[in-house]
Amino acid sequence: MGYLAFVEKLWDVDVHAASDRDVCELVEQCTAQVDATVDRLQLVSSLAVAGAFSDVSMDYVTPRVQMLADKWITDLCSILNLNNLGSCEFNLICTDRVHPYFSEPSTKSQYKLMHSDAQPGLLMGEPKWKKRSQCVGAFMWALSRLDASVMSESVAFVLPVTLALVDDYEYRVQGLRASCLFVRNAEFARRSGTGSVLLSSIRTCLVYRSDAPQPHKLLHTAFTAFVVVADAIQVDVQEWWALCDALVVNYGYVSDKIKELRVVCEQISIVCERLGVCVARYLRAFIGIVTHVLESGICVAELQHVAAEQVTALAKACPQRVSVYVPSVVAALARAWDSADNSPGADKLRDEIHRALASLRETDADAVSRAVRSLQTARPGHFDTW
Repeated sequence: MGYLAFVEKLWDVDVHAASDRDVCELVEQCTAQVDATVDRLQLVSSLAVAGAFSDVSMDYVTPRVQMLADKWITDLCSILNLNNLGSCEFNLICTDRVHPYFSEPSTKSQYKLMHSDAQPGLLMGEPKWKKRSQCVGAFMWALSRLDASVMSESVAFVLPVTLALVDDYEYRVQGLRASCLFVRNAEFARRSGTGSVLLSSIRTCLVYRSDAPQPHKLLHTAFTAFVVVADAIQVDVQEWWALCDALVVNYGYVSDKIKELRVVCEQISIVCERLGVCVARYLRAFIGIVTHVLESGICVAELQHVAAEQVTALAKACPQRVSVYVPSVVAALARAWDSADNSPGADKLRDEIHRALASLRETDADAVSRAVRSLQTARPGHFDTW
């Protein structure tokens, strides 16, 4: 069996049914059979197969498989004299390994119930690309290696697949990652309007999904993708307000979930950087989120450390208004200080609390002093370092 035959055998394997051992053996066989005499276009096409088993965002790619696939890729790139993919190589990969699966209609005729009568209708079937996960892996790997300067020459291949992935519940994380990779050429994304198209799709993902396999990972990836794309295309303040709305809404769903709550909390400093004093519009809500985390009994020191960082960010972004909330924020910091006793990360948390207090003093030193004196009176010797 020659090199190309091994490549096609690996491409056709059911990655969700095959064992890790079987996949590793096939990848090893492909690596061992690499043939420099094979036509260059076929070698580039086989590079996509190797890449499909190198992208760790795909659930079928184990560390062992990735290591073997990376060696295969190194050998192929050496033969092809490639560092990054140009538009010609990328478009060839998409034509051979991606487009045939994404271009096939996913509808099929079935019967559906409408009111009380059975009437014929058209229901959506499973897309062909979902039955061949390798094509998603190949796309993700190739996009990550595509020279950003030639993105405009490959947009016809990139944008439809990326939007399909973002809109798909199972592969949404890959779609969001692809969106970030797409806007590496920020000028093209902004000038062509494609970045705005992606952002409108990403905006629908900024919702907590409790039934997702890893809800915190999906939520974090969605917020990250929004920020990356929004920064790339230089959106106006309304888009950042939309992100603030999403934070407030999601907080209502995740207020008792540590991992997801951390994701929401971390975004506050990000919007503070973008909005500056305009964050005042959401200041009351954000202070409520931060104080909840600092006071909550379910929150570990690491999460409270993140919340204390947000206090500093809010104080620097909107000092004129934060001073109003000094008593409640100082009280929340005191609760976090108490809960840090002998817990992992206690020293780092207390250092961050000191930094938060310093930032609050810059907004209203007198108010902070009054709040601290009240604590020291109530708990003598406990807050002396404040």
